[in-house]
Amino acid sequence: MLKKDSEKQMKLFSGTLEELMPKEHFLRDLDRFVDFDFVYEKVEKLYSKTGRPSIDPVVLIKMLLIGYLYGIDSERKLEQEIQVNIAYRWFLGIELDERVPDHSTISQLRRRKFAGTTLFRDIFEEVVRKCIDAGLVSGKLLLTDSTHIRANARNDLREVIEVPDTPTEYMKKLDKEAYESGLLKDLPTYDETKTKEVTKSTTDPECGLLKRPGKPTGFHYLDHQTCDSDHGIITDVFVTPGNVYDCTPHAERINYQIDKFDFKTEAVCADGGYDSSEIYDEMYKRDVKTFIPHKIKSSPNANFDEDFSTDKFEYDKEKNVYICPAGKELRYTTFNKQSRMKKYTAKRSDCLNCPYKEKCIGKSKNSRSIERILHEEARQEQIKNIGTDEYNSAMRLRKILCEGNFSHQKERHNLRRTRKRGIEKVTEQCLLSACALNLKRLVKCLKGRLHQNIYCLFISVRTGFGRILV
Repeated sequence: MLKKDSEKQMKLFSGTLEELMPKEHFLRDLDRFVDFDFVYEKVEKLYSKTGRPSIDPVVLIKMLLIGYLYGIDSERKLEQEIQVNIAYRWFLGIELDERVPDHSTISQLRRRKFAGTTLFRDIFEEVVRKCIDAGLVSGKLLLTDSTHIRANARNDLREVIEVPDTPTEYMKKLDKEAYESGLLKDLPTYDETKTKEVTKSTTDPECGLLKRPGKPTGFHYLDHQTCDSDHGIITDVFVTPGNVYDCTPHAERINYQIDKFDFKTEAVCADGGYDSSEIYDEMYKRDVKTFIPHKIKSSPNANFDEDFSTDKFEYDKEKNVYICPAGKELRYTTFNKQSRMKKYTAKRSDCLNCPYKEKCIGKSKNSRSIERILHEEARQEQIKNIGTDEYNSAMRLRKILCEGNFSHQKERHNLRRTRKRGIEKVTEQCLLSACALNLKRLVKCLKGRLHQNIYCLFISVRTGFGRILV
């Protein structure tokens, strides 16, 4: 039978938020398992001892987390949603007749009080520690990848500017090692006036122009994330402009995590974009294995046959020479200051009279030469891990967890694009997005353990008392 609701008269209702809040709700579980009082300690030094009382900082941080937990990427919309959502009000402790903090309060605090601080990184790392304490993170195998985040900038508003063209810190480190080992007579000096042209956005100068195969071309940021292999908990977040190579910050960030959380890391895993001698050497010094696909780089002699590639030449550490497939020696001749590599060259007479000359150097009249990086020993030791069962297992986990995390964050936790401008603000967004994912997994695991413990208790009591129902 068709029924139509007639106009209903408004009536007075007396009740509490606790009565209206659903018994089964994620925010209720989050409130039960995670205590956010640690925020007071993180922000205490940012507030004055005198003056008018502020809005509770825990409430403000929880408001931001609600936005990232439920994919609300606008703080104006977040204020409106909290206004009408009973679960949000219950989680924040805001009664039905209380006013929700204005969205501009968060904006002003970010600009005036939180800017230039490590508050959001401190909060992220505290959540990671809670995951470690819960036994969800071991740090034995760390998986790393990066994803692009579309910047809040038009691609056509750009300019070409000149920036200092100085070597990276790793290149300077190689120069210092070459000088200390006697390969260079003098410690190199760098021309500080040398510049190079870079395309910059006039809207957000801190983002970078991304130009990679298979990636969208335009102004982006890169979110470099590391996660633990046990439950996919994100252990580190680092943001760079979109034109920075993946491998550039990797070694530093892995060292940071190991030192920060006292990880007993046994291996790290990443894709081919992290094939770097710096990473191999840093991890080799820490006795940490690397599971990274190796890219075979071409030799200065481009005409060699596959059987005469650089990898086919054996290195004799005692004599400091290379032995070619024909049994001839390539001796050290010079140090290439541009590539920071040691050059080994065969005798010209050996190459001219060699029966494999055509396959090795073609019709060239020059002799065969090979360049060796300073950290070649570490690289050779690390690439031995390729193809092992551990390597294959780690690569599968990296694809599932790292790429799965990014997919989940972009779909549900505000990581597809950014409304903010500047690395500091985009870093805040990436940290809070990672926090949201970590909190969901933490609550899920703790809740699952609670149910399992209750079930185990029921079984033990039933076994102890025979058929007595509990």
